[in-house]
Amino acid sequence: MAEVRQRFLILTLSSYLVLSAVSASGATGRKANEPDYKLQAAFVETPPEIDGFLEPEVWGKAPAASQFIQRQPDEGRPATENTEVRILYTLDSLYIGVMCYDREPQKIIANIKQRDNEDIYENDHVRIMLDTFHDRRNGYVFVTNPLGARLDLQVRKEGKHEGGIHIPNPNVNIDWNAVWDVRAAVHSEGWSAEIVIPLNSLRFNERSSDGWGINFLRNIRRKNEESAWAPLPRNIEFTKISLAGTLTGLEGLRKGLSLQVKPFSLASRVQEREPGEEPLTASNLDAGLDIKYGLTSNLTADVTINTDFSQVEADDEQINLTRFSLYFPEKREFFLENAAAFSVGSPDDAMIFFSRRIGLSEDGEEIPLLGGVKIAGRAGRFTLGLINLQARAKGGLPANNFSVLRVSRDILDQSSIGLLITNRQSSVSGDYNRAFCLDGDFIIGRNFSLDGYYALTSTPGREGNNTAAKIGFYWLSDFWNFNGYVFSIDDNFNAEMGFVKRTGIRRAQFHLGYTPEPDIPKIRRLNPHIFFAYTTDHQGTLLLREKHVHLSVDFIDGGNLGFQWNENHEFLDVAFPIQEEITIPVGLYTGAYWQLDFNTDRSRRLYSKMSYRWGGFYSGKSRIVNLQAGFRPWSSLNGEVNLVYNDIDLPQGAFVNHLLRTRLVYSFSTRLFLMSLIQWNSDTGDVDMNIRLNFIHRPGSDIYIVYNERREVEGLAQGVRDRTLALKFNYLFNF
Repeated sequence: MAEVRQRFLILTLSSYLVLSAVSASGATGRKANEPDYKLQAAFVETPPEIDGFLEPEVWGKAPAASQFIQRQPDEGRPATENTEVRILYTLDSLYIGVMCYDREPQKIIANIKQRDNEDIYENDHVRIMLDTFHDRRNGYVFVTNPLGARLDLQVRKEGKHEGGIHIPNPNVNIDWNAVWDVRAAVHSEGWSAEIVIPLNSLRFNERSSDGWGINFLRNIRRKNEESAWAPLPRNIEFTKISLAGTLTGLEGLRKGLSLQVKPFSLASRVQEREPGEEPLTASNLDAGLDIKYGLTSNLTADVTINTDFSQVEADDEQINLTRFSLYFPEKREFFLENAAAFSVGSPDDAMIFFSRRIGLSEDGEEIPLLGGVKIAGRAGRFTLGLINLQARAKGGLPANNFSVLRVSRDILDQSSIGLLITNRQSSVSGDYNRAFCLDGDFIIGRNFSLDGYYALTSTPGREGNNTAAKIGFYWLSDFWNFNGYVFSIDDNFNAEMGFVKRTGIRRAQFHLGYTPEPDIPKIRRLNPHIFFAYTTDHQGTLLLREKHVHLSVDFIDGGNLGFQWNENHEFLDVAFPIQEEITIPVGLYTGAYWQLDFNTDRSRRLYSKMSYRWGGFYSGKSRIVNLQAGFRPWSSLNGEVNLVYNDIDLPQGAFVNHLLRTRLVYSFSTRLFLMSLIQWNSDTGDVDMNIRLNFIHRPGSDIYIVYNERREVEGLAQGVRDRTLALKFNYLFNF
């Protein structure tokens, strides 16, 4: 472990020295011969009427961002359709007017109305990026389509994905919700949209005269064309904030009192029944309060009283064929804003802090939170974060206080170093858990970055062998991507407020990908890549060796075909039960498996996604099928059916399990939705149903009517285990 620490410190120091030379030349931004993209915002006394139509006498006061350049399919060429974006502002709001000209408006694709539905990317849409601190690393993204649907993201570290491809990216927070509004309209010239963002929904420096970073991206879905105002290379995501342009002319901005008060109330009637017993029925009333106050223009305090657990939304169930914990993302509103600022590590190695550990037991049962406070934001070149929450005692669990301290400082051009401390303190004397972490993130040139952390934990009875360290690198260019990391974690590392999949290991993994775009009819891009990982214990004994070779083809219409080969060589040091009566014993296992994937164009009314895996599984064989079918007969109705079928044949026994999930959304408008999620998991033998009506009666304020039910599969007529009918109401007061 000492060797890992030494290497981490050496790499950190050498990265700092290299950065000193590179940053002076501005190597992380645009090249010297590239144009500087600037857009002037115009101040107005009277704001425009937000109806989706851009009145020339109002919007004509601001110059337009135009002459968009293609990112796909013909990188560097002018966009095939004109786009104009203008910015107006008052002292307390930002207004964005978008005009998307289209010579064939009848062919515009728009079938999503629901908020925060990522299928909006399969529609014609516009994305707007705001880098309000102009640090070229962090910002906000707002997305809308011709129907006025909304999706918003909070971006950190330019959206760099530090986890596996199947893990949500902690640096792109889709669960964050800002208060903003949009209206859109389709007409003979194409489609247009008007957006209003209250300034107290954003964090920015009122005293800065540097302007904001800004960029726009337009997608014309039928052409699979993406074009940006400040051009982006074909292999670089829109979250590459350092390549954005500059928004100037913002003067005298203020956030006012910057106080938001959001009370919620929840009334529910619950019926529960154990097998063979009479049902028990109870009525519950609950209420709480969230307060957000801008201490400064860029530092915000959040106070929660009787924290809202976001009971209206259900997690997607998963079938676990491994011996490690599954990762479920955070949903509670109190934790979502600035969540990435507290994020160090990833679910693939170790997350030092994972907010879902607060207020939830190991089996997912809610532990009531009396309340707490969070302070997060910027102070000069520092990013600051503080969380303190108090949980009540419940059952056999004592009351606990949870605290998190985060300090990160920008250094050089786009790099940072930071400190993270977590503390769980029980009401029982001597019962505590603490974690301390130093981390760094270094951008070297336009394509390369290094990051890493060193952490240790303190738990009574688990002294010594309590550290974890990681060094990772990322290289991304127009055609090549190469990344990997080296990770070590001791047996006694115990981050109780984090997410740790496995301790007592050393791991190295590397990924190399190539993305050519050959001149082949109907094919946009080839995506061959290889992956290798090697995991040992601290004595050097091999625990797992993974090999992965994958070739996928992206089609012009948005579909995809992939084929992969995998080989795992694993020493199982602890037996684990994979089913109730089937245990995989300790031993050495080597097996290879193949997988075929096929996705059709998700913008169509009918689309599908399929994968089939076959081959070795420990000492036996497996067949795993994942089928998904979606339908959008019209823009108000979207549905999906997903079936996972696992057929496992082992010497210790054979089993088959299923997961069936159906999801249906009816959008009466962009503010009123009826949603259902019905799931059957053969491992639990239950059918779970979540049906909710969501009315956004004003931005930031919601009414939910929710019905939850859990049934046993056998004897459905009498098989109801529990059911809940709930009415939830929250209202945002903006001051």
